[in-house]
This record gives sequence, C-alpha cells and structure tokens, in this order.
Amino acid sequence: MKQHVGQAAWVYRKVLRHPLLPGFLAARAAGRPEVHVGWGLKPSGLSAMRAAKRTGRPLLLLEDALVRSLRPGMEGACYGLLADSMGIHYAADGNSDLIESIRSGEPRGWMLPSDPDGIPVDELMRRFRETGASKYNWFPGEYRDAEVPEETGVLVVDQTRGDASIRHGGMVDRDFERMLRAALDEFDGCPVYVRAHPDHVHRRKHSCLPERLLADARVRLLPPDLSPAQCFSFCHTVLVGGSLMGMEALVHGRRVITFGRPFFAGWGLTDDRAPGADRGTRAGLAEVFEAAYVRYCHYFDPDSGEPCGLGGILDHLALQKEMFRRNRGTTVVIGLTPWQRSIVPAYLRSPAGELRHVSGADEAPDSADRFLVWGRWSEVPERIAARTARVEDGFLRSRGLGAAFNFPYSWVVDGRGIYFDAGAPSDLEAIYQSGFSGEDARQARELIDLLREMRLTKYNVGGGNVALDASKTAGRKVILVPGQVEADASIAFGSPELKSNLALLQRVREMEPGAYIVFKAHPDLVAGARHGNVLPPGFAEACDLAVTEGNVLDWLDLCDEVHTMTSTVGFEALIREKPVFTYGIPFYAGWGLTTDRIACGRRTRTLTLEELVCGALIRYPRYLNPETGEFTTALKVARLLVSPAAAEDRRPWYLKGVSKAKRLWVEWARRRPTS
Repeated sequence: MKQHVGQAAWVYRKVLRHPLLPGFLAARAAGRPEVHVGWGLKPSGLSAMRAAKRTGRPLLLLEDALVRSLRPGMEGACYGLLADSMGIHYAADGNSDLIESIRSGEPRGWMLPSDPDGIPVDELMRRFRETGASKYNWFPGEYRDAEVPEETGVLVVDQTRGDASIRHGGMVDRDFERMLRAALDEFDGCPVYVRAHPDHVHRRKHSCLPERLLADARVRLLPPDLSPAQCFSFCHTVLVGGSLMGMEALVHGRRVITFGRPFFAGWGLTDDRAPGADRGTRAGLAEVFEAAYVRYCHYFDPDSGEPCGLGGILDHLALQKEMFRRNRGTTVVIGLTPWQRSIVPAYLRSPAGELRHVSGADEAPDSADRFLVWGRWSEVPERIAARTARVEDGFLRSRGLGAAFNFPYSWVVDGRGIYFDAGAPSDLEAIYQSGFSGEDARQARELIDLLREMRLTKYNVGGGNVALDASKTAGRKVILVPGQVEADASIAFGSPELKSNLALLQRVREMEPGAYIVFKAHPDLVAGARHGNVLPPGFAEACDLAVTEGNVLDWLDLCDEVHTMTSTVGFEALIREKPVFTYGIPFYAGWGLTTDRIACGRRTRTLTLEELVCGALIRYPRYLNPETGEFTTALKVARLLVSPAAAEDRRPWYLKGVSKAKRLWVEWARRRPTS
C-alpha cells in the first residue's frame, strides 16, 4: 500500500512511520516533482523502483545513515537517512548515486553538494576516529578498558544471516567460511579475533560463521560489547564481507580485505577477493569518506530535528560517550522519592552502568562505585562520604514547576557538595576557581543572548500584564525582592543570618528607606505545590507592593535592583545586567558581580558575567532531552524550552492527579486554624 503525502511524494506505507521522513521531505524534496519513496531493496523500495520506471517520476530510496543512532531499532534518536535516486549502496549488481559520485567526484541525485557546516573532510575523519563513531554506538566495552586484548591480531567481522547487504552484496553464506579460513591460513601464528554483529545481541539474529571453524584454538570470540574502534586498536588487518566495519577500519588506518563488493571496495583502498570487485578507477580514502558520510547521508539534529552535518552528530555522540563514562559502574541511590527515582535512570544512563536503590544509607553496600543522595538534607556516613554525590535541579529546568512533577531538562550531580550550601565547597565553586577559556566565553555569550531573546528562566512560568503605578514610583528606586520557600535548603544552608521573607523585607527597608519595594511571591507557593505562606505575615508594613502573578522577567524589567537571600532570581537578574544585592551566600555571590552583605572566603576570583554563566549553565549541569532520552547541551535546551512540544503538558495522568491532590492538601493546611 502507498499513500500520497502532500505534493511531494508517493510513500509506501511502512516507510511513513520513519520519524525523519517528514523532515527529509521538507528539507530535500521541496520544489521537486512528485517522487516515489521506498526503503532500500525491501518490498517498498522495489515497488517504488517499479512505479518510478512506469511513471517516469523521480525515485527516492531511503536507508539508515552510516552513523545512525546509539542502538539499533527505534529507541532514542535516529540521526539520519541516506537517499538514492538510482539504487542503493549495498547492491553490487546495480548502481547507486554513491558509486557514481565516487567515480566522478561530483554529487549525484539526492546527494548534498558538500558538508552543511563547511567542516573539512580531514577534520571530520579525525573527529570520527577520536569519537570512536560507528553506525551504532552503544557498547559497554568502551567503558571497561580491561576487556581489550593485549595481543595484536587480525579481525574477522561477522554479519547477520540473511542480511540484505549479503544477498545483494555479491556474497553467499559460505563466503564467510572462506573468509575465516583465509584469516587462519594467511596469518599463521597470529590470533584471529571474531567480532559478532550488534544485532546478534539486540535483535537475536544468527551468525554467518560456521561453528566448526569457530572451535579452532586460534579463534578468539570477542565480547559483543566491544566497539569497532576498540577492535581496531588491537587488530592490524580486518576481513569483511560487506560490513560497514571495513570502511570504519580504513578510517582508522587498518588494512582491509573484502570478500564481497561493498561500496568501499574496488577503489584501490582494499585487498579485494570477490570476483568483479575492481571498479576500473581509483579513489582516495578522503574522497570515499566524503561521498559516503558527508554527501550521501542526510543528518538531522537529534534535538531540533533540523538538518545538520556529520560534525553535529559527532559532537552529539562525543557528549553521550562522555556522560556514559561518568556514569559507568554501580551507583547506589539512597532515599529518593518515587518521582525522583523515576528520573535517575535517564540522567545516570550508561551502557556500562548499574543502578540500585536503597531507602537509607545504612543499607548502602560498600562495594558501589558511587552513591547518590538528593540535595543537602541527607546525612551521609563517613564510610561512603568520599564517593557520594548530591543531586539537585539545574538552573534551566523546565516549562513548569518541579514541585508539580514536570520532568527536568537539567540536573546537577555534585561530588564535593552542592551549589547552595555555602558552608562547604562544591563542584561549581571548583569550576569557578579553575578558570575559563576563550571558547567557554564565546559559548556563554551565545547562551546569554539566547536567554535574553527568548526570555527564559529556571521554570518559565507566569504570565499576564504587569505594571507599576507611576505616581507612586516617581523619583524612587524600584527594588524587586523575590520570595523564597522558607523551608527550602537554600535558605537553611546558604543564608546564615536571614531565614524568612519578612526578615529580608525588613532588612531591605532598613537599608533603603526611600525605595519602592516590590515583593514577588515564590511560584511554588502561589501554585500550592509547596507548604508555606504565599505572602509573609506583616508584609504590608515592609513593602510597597506584593504580587503573586506575572513572569518574574516582566517584574525584572520594571525594577532598578534586586535584593535577595539566595534566590536564583538574582542570577537571572545578573544575566539581564540588573544590580543584585545578596543577604545570604548564593552560588553567584562573592565573584565580584554582586553587592554582598556576607563574604565567602573560599571565593577568591573575580568573574565576568560570561564566566559566571558558563560555570552555572554550561559546565556544571547535565542536560537531557526528555523526548529522545539522550544528553544534550544548554544551548539546545534553551531552544527546546520555547518549542511547542515543551509547552504541552505531557505528565502522565497519575502525576497530574498527585499534583492536584498535593495542591488541595496545601490549600487545606493553609486554611486550617492554628492553635
């Protein structure tokens, strides 16, 4: 069955489910005649080829990009598609845009003219090697260095029985026996390593290699969780049928012997054993890489869905792998709420990670690599203190309140302390003390401009018109005092003198008797998501105006200064270049950007605004895209937070119910008479 999609394409219905198809058609098929779209040499692709031949309309055959995703299948983000107007790259008996492009040196059909980001091919190949990129990128062995063999040998790459790249790539199953025999005969005295295909694990596909040869004493089966790049580190020669690992091995500088006719064979780069593999012309490795990975493949940013180049995908993979390294090993989570526990697997994700949950520190086993507690209230026994990290929400968190169970786009995981505890060092303080590069400053400036332009804050709540009575503010300094939840840990551990909103208002009035003071209630209290008085008792004598509604940025626009104990509104005010006065020791105080009533002796550097923002919003937190489950960056989260998807309330029904019940309970508790 096929379906007509807009004015662009006749798409065979199975292909319609691919998440990248709409973006591809919008970006690449706009303005073209109607096309027939199918998937490779699957039935949909063959049907599209027949229809295109019959109607004379263009053909569009799609397949997964050569750097596709973290795992096989549709879990997580899919990074790209390759597109062909003639055939498909793994069909040895046919033709394809890729083969013709390598032969001619020019892009063909649906191919891109060059890298969209303008990155040189040599640089992309270097980053490809450094990242250890492959088609799939979920390999626990990358994070267990001890598993890599020490003895150098040759590598035989298995594939999945019945795969289309075998059937159409000039091979039959018995060619794999020939390949393994060649490895044993030609490399006498050298260990022969055999690498299984990831689908053997993820999709339970079958091997092409005969078991009788695998029993040979010289054959060593590699763990399936080793990455291709790890395999290349101890193998000088790689034998493949039609596997893409052959091309990856060439990029890593290894000798490659082919027994099929993959797209990278026949150009003088490989030792080819299949009849008819020679293509009658020669091409360099950079030419083949550019044609296949840069022009033939169409990549899409995993967060925005917008077209991007291979460099953007490699950056994304490098971030995933860095986070996987941080998260490897066993993490014991101590005493979190069920809601917090549901978030932990996403932020502590790793192919080589294991999570355990215990209700109290006394149940925590000594053998764990790290321990995780929430915030600062939890006491940690001395025996595990050195391996314990504290977790909190980041400063660019969500569209909606955390107390209302909106999934966080950022968390901080701090191994020294936590940012709001002024009585002890934290990872954030260490970042600030260590210094910053020019690139750090550039990224921070871009983020600052974006936050200002898009008017983003921690929670991004509140709305409606805000205004001040000009007759009352004329000639007076306007001071905004952001309210805080008085039971919050940031006051308990970050404000040694003042502990209440009323005490802060009274101190500000004492310091600025002629000012017009505006008190903005905390959104958690306004929403009924936290216990506490929305407006402090006695506020009328201490301030000129108390408000509960409106976006805090709108109130910032109307004020001259911000005075606070430890509120993150002070940080948001600094981003908008408003003067900030602190009466506690928030993370942004003590660095020369604020006027502070209390000093912190540990903070000895003077920071620029760019350095303050880089530390708090770029280097300290970890960011996650809730849609894909993959790690991302502050800049991308800023754009995600203003997207239509972020505005949708996607909380499951039971969390909406819990949030409503919590709000009703808080309202009842506030009305309850006190004795």
